[in-house]
Amino acid sequence: MRAKFLCIIACFVFACIAISSCLNSDNNYVYSSDATVHAFSLDTIRGKNYTFDIDQVQRLIFNRDSLPVGSDTIIDSIMIDTFSVTGYVTSGTPDTILNISNAQNLIPASTSGITFKVYAADGLTSREYTLRINIHQEDPDSMVWNRMNGVPQVGSNPAGRKAIAWDDHLLLYTTPEEVYHTSAIPGSYNWDMSTTTLPHDALIESITTCGDTLAACTAGGDIYTSTNGIQWERSEALSGDIIALLAYLPTNTLNEMPRTLSAIMRNDTDGKSYFCRTNLNMPQQGWEMGEEVPENFPTQQLSSALWTTSTGLNQVFVVGTLSTENEHTTPWASMDGLLWADLYTEDAYCPSLTPPYIMNYNEALYLMGGTLREAYASSTGGIAWEETDEKFWFPEEFASKGTSYTLVTDPNNYIWIIWAGGEINEVWRGCLNKLKQF
Repeated sequence: MRAKFLCIIACFVFACIAISSCLNSDNNYVYSSDATVHAFSLDTIRGKNYTFDIDQVQRLIFNRDSLPVGSDTIIDSIMIDTFSVTGYVTSGTPDTILNISNAQNLIPASTSGITFKVYAADGLTSREYTLRINIHQEDPDSMVWNRMNGVPQVGSNPAGRKAIAWDDHLLLYTTPEEVYHTSAIPGSYNWDMSTTTLPHDALIESITTCGDTLAACTAGGDIYTSTNGIQWERSEALSGDIIALLAYLPTNTLNEMPRTLSAIMRNDTDGKSYFCRTNLNMPQQGWEMGEEVPENFPTQQLSSALWTTSTGLNQVFVVGTLSTENEHTTPWASMDGLLWADLYTEDAYCPSLTPPYIMNYNEALYLMGGTLREAYASSTGGIAWEETDEKFWFPEEFASKGTSYTLVTDPNNYIWIIWAGGEINEVWRGCLNKLKQF
């Protein structure tokens, strides 16, 4: 308080000197009554400049782009770089003139902020401003995992399981005849069981999402489709010699590609396996055959991911396991479902993961699987892979739960991992902080 009065007294003395000088001069001096903040900025924070806005109506100074999480631990060393006023600024209790060149001890925005009083050049007019520094409370690039309270009451079934994310629902197939389903939305999450009309020889790991329908194949090569995941019908036109379903490609107007389902079929004439596809808009036309399936193409525990290229075309990726051991997990890519390319890169490959899962997530491709210790990412369209940093890793306890799980990503950017039908029955959900929708 004393410092403020000294400054005010100094202003009055200066004004008196100026007035007496005016007695012998034709010039009249009027000191500004402008007590507004014209500009405000902080020094760089972790090498980055953050812009601050000034709301003159509410007298609020704030940053729209929040500082990184943890910035409050270094806030004491953050310096004010610019505080532009016509007079001077005071802060604190007692009121003390602020030394702009050495301003410290700023408070994060989780509190009510810091109040400054701005004085005009006349030393009389003043306005109070509040400085609020917005700081991220969560690291946007960190994956957060939560164990869900409800789990499907699955009996002992070591044979297999397949999770499907469809709109805002999850479907968990544990046998061809049983499907567990729940809403993926908080407040509606609750598992129920229904009996399906799939035949007993249906391969549940083959179930594939095809837009508004599901497709599955049987051990005998037949194709069944469903619009709700419970009632299934055999497709006469598509049944016969299908070994595996690979991936779905939606309509693309740029290259006039229709809705397409890609698969592998066995040719009765030569006994060989070939890639094939069908136009889902006209499934009655049957399958179009492509090139022969190479020996190193996976046909078990398949997982696929859809990608949009920089030119706007659809591209699909498939990973899976081979009958023989392999030191790496290799994605295969296709633009039309008939021609497939091996994307193995000698110096930047993903180690072997069994089972493997591939997904389009956070504007990149990710591979994960095995004992769920780490994940691998590719920003080069599946060509080069590198291990993600620790922010994207899984909880350490996952490694002890084994590989009897199924993994799926829903449309709301949540990754679901479900252990069911074995010694462990748990459901976990993970999401990057910056992609959370609820």
